[in-house]
Amino acid sequence: MYAPVGRQTDARTADGRYGETVTATLGSRVHRLRARFERSNPWVVDAALAALFVVAGLVSTTGRGDVPRADYRTGDAWSVLLVLAASAPFVLRRRAPLAVLLLGSAAVSLLVSLGYNQGVTPFFLLVAAVTVGASCPPRWTALGATAVAVALLLLVAVDAPGFDASTFVTQAAAFAVMFMVGITLRARKARVAALEERATAVEREKEEEARRAIADERLHIARELHDVVAHSMGVIAVQASVGEHVMDTNAEEAKRALHAISEVSRSTLAEIRRMLGVLREPSDVGVAAGAGYTPAPGLGELDRLVREVRNAGLSVDVSYEGARAAVPRGVDLTAYRIVQEALTNTLKHAGRARATVVVRFEPGALGLEIVDDGRGVNGRSETSGRGGHGLVGMRERVAVYGGTLEVGPRRGGGFRVAVRLPYEDPS
Repeated sequence: MYAPVGRQTDARTADGRYGETVTATLGSRVHRLRARFERSNPWVVDAALAALFVVAGLVSTTGRGDVPRADYRTGDAWSVLLVLAASAPFVLRRRAPLAVLLLGSAAVSLLVSLGYNQGVTPFFLLVAAVTVGASCPPRWTALGATAVAVALLLLVAVDAPGFDASTFVTQAAAFAVMFMVGITLRARKARVAALEERATAVEREKEEEARRAIADERLHIARELHDVVAHSMGVIAVQASVGEHVMDTNAEEAKRALHAISEVSRSTLAEIRRMLGVLREPSDVGVAAGAGYTPAPGLGELDRLVREVRNAGLSVDVSYEGARAAVPRGVDLTAYRIVQEALTNTLKHAGRARATVVVRFEPGALGLEIVDDGRGVNGRSETSGRGGHGLVGMRERVAVYGGTLEVGPRRGGGFRVAVRLPYEDPS
């Protein structure tokens, strides 16, 4: 009792699936044929089309036929010449579409008005009309449509055999449709070209952004490496020099110098490991392996930095002004690096000096001032202020946050670095 229902349902389902399969197959074949046609050489395609039209025109215009008012004239050399004039120029269909349409319209009009069998030659003009609408600018398309309309009116005016008012209306409507089809194809082609151009521009912009991101990241890495390595190597160089001079006379002092070198080296290795951890791919940083990396330093590490510099022989005092508040991580790292670079420059260039670091917490901004009483313009300001990368790195870091940087010798001796880093205050 239930079997017929099941069979009907299965049949309908099978028919639906079969229909979908046939539709998909036909669509795929049409797409492949269209792609193959678009990849073909235009000259070859147009030459083949012209040859096909020549053969079809000659075959369809042979013989005589019955029309309401008169018989066709017997084909002769003139009819063959007019058929060739209407079909052979299609080899230039894409290069000179308007000329092909005008020449074909004249040839077919003469063929009809002289009483020859027109055969399928009017179909050639429909193809030419589509081509003109699809590839010519609007004013040329209007010129072609006007020429066709004039030709049709002349055929009515000269009372061409088999061509009356109803034929005129039919032919005019057919040509209007073909011109509109061509115009639609041209508009679609323009839209596709615009979309492709926009996609290309977007892709080019993405590539440019990727290149800028890579350049910015390289600059960031270069600044980090300079800050880390320059600071540590400066401290190590000073302590090594001290140890070398006092090794034979003051073993305790030499021991302190070696201890300072050891601490700075370990701290620098930790920061380099952190940077390498950031540069590695996520797959290379195995969680199971337990690879850990210290966070980027900030003002919270300022005491450790000051201790390293003091161990290297530079007396440093640190003071804070304003209510201490949490600052954005990037500003925190930038402030630490600026203080590190300033103290490293003081250690390397100021001689026996004393430095002071002032950290000012302001609403929406962080201020830094690092001053020393070293050799000033006669010392490092002439060397570090021009050719080194330290002050350049400071300017770049400050520029990222739209801050201000003042660098220069102090009146009466010494050097001063003043920085203000604005940031968005969440309160």
